[in-house]
Amino acid sequence: MKKIKIAVIIGTRPELIKLSVIVRLLQNDKDFHLIYIHSGQHYDDQMFKVFLNDLELPAPDYNVNVGSYPNSVQTGKMLIELYEIIKKENPDIILAQGDTNTVLCAALTAFKNNLPFGHVEAGIRSFDRRMPEEINRILTGSCASLNFAPTKLAVENLLNDGILPNRIFLVGNPIVDVVNENIHIAKKKSNIDVLLNLKKQEKFILLTMHRPSNVDNVENLRKMIISFLNIKEVKFIFPAHPRTLKKLKECELYDEISKSPNLSIIEPLNYFDMLKLLNLSSFILTDSGGLQEEAVILKKPCITLRDNTERPESIEVNANILVGNDIEKIKTSILKLWNDKDFYNSMIPESNPFGDGNSSKKIIQIIKKAYNNQELSLPYIKFDKIIPYCKLIDINDIEISVGDFEKRYHCIVLEIFDKTGNLLFPTNSMKLEKKMRLKVRYF
Repeated sequence: MKKIKIAVIIGTRPELIKLSVIVRLLQNDKDFHLIYIHSGQHYDDQMFKVFLNDLELPAPDYNVNVGSYPNSVQTGKMLIELYEIIKKENPDIILAQGDTNTVLCAALTAFKNNLPFGHVEAGIRSFDRRMPEEINRILTGSCASLNFAPTKLAVENLLNDGILPNRIFLVGNPIVDVVNENIHIAKKKSNIDVLLNLKKQEKFILLTMHRPSNVDNVENLRKMIISFLNIKEVKFIFPAHPRTLKKLKECELYDEISKSPNLSIIEPLNYFDMLKLLNLSSFILTDSGGLQEEAVILKKPCITLRDNTERPESIEVNANILVGNDIEKIKTSILKLWNDKDFYNSMIPESNPFGDGNSSKKIIQIIKKAYNNQELSLPYIKFDKIIPYCKLIDINDIEISVGDFEKRYHCIVLEIFDKTGNLLFPTNSMKLEKKMRLKVRYF
């Protein structure tokens, strides 16, 4: 049997981490021929190699080395380079994860070359179109032939965007797989607690900041850092993103932090050190999307330095507070979590909405099945006697499956609402019931 040639494209350390289990499974699966491509969007080669070694991943077959440029320039350069690689390799499918420029370019490269594209972490939305990542998510979803959604809410977002139900797969988030696989290794292998002179069960807050809204606005950055320095009873450990370090030095805050007894700024960490520090922390203070997920997985409360989040599930399970850059709100939330044990315990999540730890296996099985059934590519509608149109249908006197309804009435069921107005995901076998309302496309 011909192997499925799959090109996995990564460009940043979070993508490398989240796809690490998938890449290893693909590498060891006799049904796949893996082409591993690094765009170089995160361009610290040394740091990248450390992560590869930690996660026991192969070196990429290609490194585009696109480097750091303004979004439009970086995207243009990446598209040109990826086109040449994909033209040469001609994979059966391209796979990427997340919402960076690398992911958008992977999706566009696939789409413009008439190749199937699988999007991991599809459908997450902040509904803030000022964020470049939000536009990347929306455009990537439109190009994807296989949308691997991490949560039910992500599925709803994709349905609302008009993505066909048979192109959406609820698989969970592969970060759960990665954390479950590596947390025990990190506890044994990392000695970051010794290097930082942490006492056993010492309380501290793990702080990270890298988003332009927090870091590039010097006034906001200064106010936040000063507020942290002034909460003297609280210990912060701050692994600083390279961009953040640069900004702190530019606005002359770095030296002030270095002298502080309560805020320890350190260089970026390898994956095992970061995972161990995350697990040892009392709680998290961050503007990172990925850390919001990892905090829930490891049952750590999180304060998010943003006005919105594409991980609202963390708020639904009461494990996350959004504070934006409101200094008073930040300070109040920190002190309440630090001092109020009952409040702290109320923010330890009882459940994990991001998956069961089998996302990577599910994604690979779905790709295999779609390939074997010749269903990798995007479907299209042939116009017959009518021009396709959408309509709302009330179910009053019929009990039939979605699949049979579609065959009988020559339509696609796009969305289903139950009698209380809740959105349901239409599957072929789902039984339609009285008082349901359907959004269908006739053709």
